[in-house]
Amino acid sequence: MGKIRGKSAIESQIKMLNLAKEIVEKVSEELPQLIEVYIFGSRARGDYLDTSDIDLLFVFKGIKGLSTFEKMNLVSKYIKGNVDYIVVDEEEKDRIKEKKLFWKRDYGFIDYNELLES
Repeated sequence: MGKIRGKSAIESQIKMLNLAKEIVEKVSEELPQLIEVYIFGSRARGDYLDTSDIDLLFVFKGIKGLSTFEKMNLVSKYIKGNVDYIVVDEEEKDRIKEKKLFWKRDYGFIDYNELLES
């Protein structure tokens, strides 16, 4: 059975998810090549602290060949608050998925679109 969280932890999670939503909306409005966003880490696993950051993985089409710095720069102006992020192209996401770097069940990984649908 899962751990029952207190009101402050739930409020913290809601605040961070709203922050992620705001960031994703701005990025997707201005950068139409954004195709997927994932939340990973403690916020996805549910073992976060009130002070934990939220980790976002942005997947873009058409950015193959850009340096890591250039990829991160695509999103950096939209990032605010306690947010860590990674920017990859479709092939990099597939390689990450193949190696199960983020997709391990115990690591915690949530498709942002599925989160919005629930």
